[in-house]
Amino acid sequence: MNKILKENEKVLIWAAVMIFSGIYISLIWNSNVWMDEAFSASLVHTDLAGVIKRSMADTLPPLYNIILKFMTSAMGYSIPVMKLTSVIPMILTMTVGATVVRRRFGIKTALLFISFITFMPLMLYFGVEIRMYSLGFFFTTASGIYAYETVCSPSFKNWAGFTAFSVLAGYSHHFAFVAAGFCYLYLLIYFIVRDRSRVKSWLLCLLATFVLYVPCLIITLRQISRVSGYFSMPDITLRVFVQYMAYPYIVGFTPATVAAALLMAAALALAVYAVFSKKGRDPEAVYGLCCFSVYYGVLIFGTAVTSIMSANIFVDRYLFFSTGLLWLFAAVLLARSDKAFFAAAVTALFVGACTYSVEFRTEYGVSADEEIEFLRENINEGDVLYSIGGHEEMQNCIPFYTYVDKQTAELEYVYPLELAAETAKDKGTTLWVAVLDGYAPSDEELAVLDGQGLHMIKEADFEFDRYRCGFYKASR
Repeated sequence: MNKILKENEKVLIWAAVMIFSGIYISLIWNSNVWMDEAFSASLVHTDLAGVIKRSMADTLPPLYNIILKFMTSAMGYSIPVMKLTSVIPMILTMTVGATVVRRRFGIKTALLFISFITFMPLMLYFGVEIRMYSLGFFFTTASGIYAYETVCSPSFKNWAGFTAFSVLAGYSHHFAFVAAGFCYLYLLIYFIVRDRSRVKSWLLCLLATFVLYVPCLIITLRQISRVSGYFSMPDITLRVFVQYMAYPYIVGFTPATVAAALLMAAALALAVYAVFSKKGRDPEAVYGLCCFSVYYGVLIFGTAVTSIMSANIFVDRYLFFSTGLLWLFAAVLLARSDKAFFAAAVTALFVGACTYSVEFRTEYGVSADEEIEFLRENINEGDVLYSIGGHEEMQNCIPFYTYVDKQTAELEYVYPLELAAETAKDKGTTLWVAVLDGYAPSDEELAVLDGQGLHMIKEADFEFDRYRCGFYKASR
């Protein structure tokens, strides 16, 4: 098998990149978005200066928003284009696997790595979501890969690559930068223990990183000062902490979840055996364990920071940035023998069939096309929206659907109901009310409408992504 792989190395690896890229791209041709996606998509529905201004008022770095703006300006303001923007970093991560990882660890490791970052839990979900997660994933994973390159081949190119990817991780998301920070920590420990003459290079790299990150740091500090009024993440109890530990292996189908977890457990057992049997003289195994520990290091860091802050700023999806290194670890260890490689490949295909099935249902199970058509035909300039239940969800999603096709007047969301009714009255426009499934107007809300001489008439039922709601016109 090794001979066959070696003789057809480049053909196989690039064929894998193309096939797995196609798997990602097959999931973007739909109109479903959830609240956070609609928020990002709406943020870039303006000129570049407006995007930057809105980004400054957000709690996350601006790089993703700027990239999304350029993509939609070049290719059109549509949901598939925005989802493609998230797919591209996953393809770039595969490309790093097909080149740098393949040259360093061999074709089997590269094939497993590319398979894992396509088929393992979370990958397809975050790989098409209209958010910054895949971008931070790419930069964090590349940072960890180039950190090892600086150890094995300490050239200026590798140091520059490590520095650039680490800084860009910081410009993508705060916790992507935390993950990259662990790479700096492990490099320092290695140089102190094995080669102190290279600490100087590490310090120069750290200095360059700091200088390049200062603009983003200034923005971050301003954002942190107002974070208590923004975040509403769940408290990290012991139960939640354990759930976060298992987060990278959860598929939504128990046999696949068990398979993914066992795959990682097997890699961990092989790594521990290799390190102890060779008394730490197995650099690939040591590096692999460092990659594995980044995920859990970020988890501990996020939990610790949250415990001393007035607001919880940490949630499970912020761990996604570290999962590329987690599965690189598994690929490095499981590619060491033909049997382990074959078993890992078969397991990846099984898990991938399950993750793709779950994600396909998420993306294509329902469609917002009918909702978009209804809004196009019924919304007029100046109309006002109010929601009962799911205020943030409806505030972001429904107005976004009114202008995503560039043919509909924008629907203005107004809260509370008193102000919404008065705004529509002053403008001489229509008040629309979205009622999220499971909710109903309160007596107070009905009294407000009655006081304005309005009553609710259902015009449509909306179902898109994870939301279901009734859509009502408040008529006199």
